[in-house]
Amino acid sequence: MSTNQTEQAVLEEAERVNEERMAAVRELAAAVAERVTLQEQVKEAEKQEKQAARQAEKAGWTEAQIKRFIKSAKTPPKSRQQSTNAEPTSSPSPEPSAASTAGDGSPTPGPSGI
Repeated sequence: MSTNQTEQAVLEEAERVNEERMAAVRELAAAVAERVTLQEQVKEAEKQEKQAARQAEKAGWTEAQIKRFIKSAKTPPKSRQQSTNAEPTSSPSPEPSAASTAGDGSPTPGPSGI
């Protein structure tokens, strides 16, 4: 193999390795760009939230109430978190029977009071 061929083979191998590395850094660049975009959106949403909180205060809500609303939105109740993880059950509502109706034919409330 001549010196030129050897040099060319080394350069081609370096180019191949560099392309693999560039592919990896392209993925990193895309992820960083997405994170920066999302951070900018969060910053804008927080700005809008503050403006809305000021408007709510002007409308008569107290600062404590507004803070409670914001906090409850950031930390959903445990019952809501559990219900989203549970599989939905869909059972048809039973038709009221003659025994479960009032004397006028209207349904009587069940044990839940509904």
